Amino acid sequence: MTRYVRETTRLAQAAALLAIIKDDPDRLDVVHELQRMLIRVLIRGERRIIRLKQARQRLMRVKARERLPQDKARTLKTLVKELDQRVEDERHLLFLWRCFGDGIAAVYQSKYSLKHLFYDSNYNVKEEAGFLSGKAGFRKEYKVLCIGIRMRVPVVMSDLTNIIRHGDVCGLGGADPLPIEMKSSTNRNARVARQIEQLQVLADFYANDGAPNFRGAPNTIRVELKHPEVTYEGAINECMLRAQQEGIALLSPETGLHYFSFTQECFEKSQHRIDEQLAVHVSRTTLFVQLTPEPSWLPLYPFTLSMRTQNVVPFIQRDVHVAVLIDMAVLKSHFKANGIHATVLMDGYYALQICVDPSDLMKGVFRISEQLFHRVACEFQSLRWFAEEHSSVFTSAEAAQGPVTTDTNGLIYEPPLGWQGLKCLFDDPS
Repeated sequence: MTRYVRETTRLAQAAALLAIIKDDPDRLDVVHELQRMLIRVLIRGERRIIRLKQARQRLMRVKARERLPQDKARTLKTLVKELDQRVEDERHLLFLWRCFGDGIAAVYQSKYSLKHLFYDSNYNVKEEAGFLSGKAGFRKEYKVLCIGIRMRVPVVMSDLTNIIRHGDVCGLGGADPLPIEMKSSTNRNARVARQIEQLQVLADFYANDGAPNFRGAPNTIRVELKHPEVTYEGAINECMLRAQQEGIALLSPETGLHYFSFTQECFEKSQHRIDEQLAVHVSRTTLFVQLTPEPSWLPLYPFTLSMRTQNVVPFIQRDVHVAVLIDMAVLKSHFKANGIHATVLMDGYYALQICVDPSDLMKGVFRISEQLFHRVACEFQSLRWFAEEHSSVFTSAEAAQGPVTTDTNGLIYEPPLGWQGLKCLFDDPS
């Protein structure tokens, strides 16, 4: 069943506006127009949530003060569950609208730079944006947005995004994002001091391309990609369009990587077609990643940018489903071709451990998080490129770090506990 049917037209309008910005970043008038639209739909959604919560409170008061017959008590309980589900749906819709705000930010700024605005000082996900409705500083924030647009500087209000969780507005015209905190009062407290401190830490990190200690990690260094990123946005969009026309589509842009798309109608009426396709291309070394428009996508490159206008809305409404099939054996062979040994972990935090020599990890070892590896699926990256780029991590880090001495901060003298003698998840059990 199509989700958010009433929002179809508005979602399509937002997707079309974002596509204009992507094709022509100088169209700051469209940047302004899209944010005005997001403000309207977010406030409307917030007001619906408030009304639903008030209705729930009324029902709970009835339950608390009256001794209801069993049938009426069951009915009331059902109504409460339905209200809770509607609140959850409305909150999810707010997330989806903010994905278009994420798209604005990602047009102008590197996804790797924006990622740092998603976390707090302890590298935990920072609390999400509050309601715009009734926000004391909203008018000032909107004024700054308008001033930036008039000065031909792309600016986004942080509350209109999912990923920018530092500052109230964010300037996007420089080499790195510039989050700005705005206060309507001159009063200072511990919370304000923490906000200012975190903004300064971020500013220093961006300016210096690293820090001696960044959010608890010593010797953090920003290293540029050594090889131009290779992605298959065209292939995934073609696959989705074919699925909408034919019910099901499968496309392989390179060895070991398959894009699989099918419609909800096909799933309901011809599931055997889906099973037959998967049976041909899935093996014991295949990692199956189903893509869904959920908050778990964050902080990766927004699907509202990588998917074409005619694919975004069907994907949001679950009319079209997308999965990425990754052959981990092929990925390991790509690493091997670059002189690197790869061990597949997929332990809930780390996806891979790569090293120069598995018998001597002190020659160089690195772990790739599942979040980083999910860029292959969610950002439609090339497997071959991914292996080549991350194989260069050892030489790139060494060049950026410079000589290592006994006084180097964070120096270790043996591999971390549990990193040696690992068994690959996809090794032959025999």
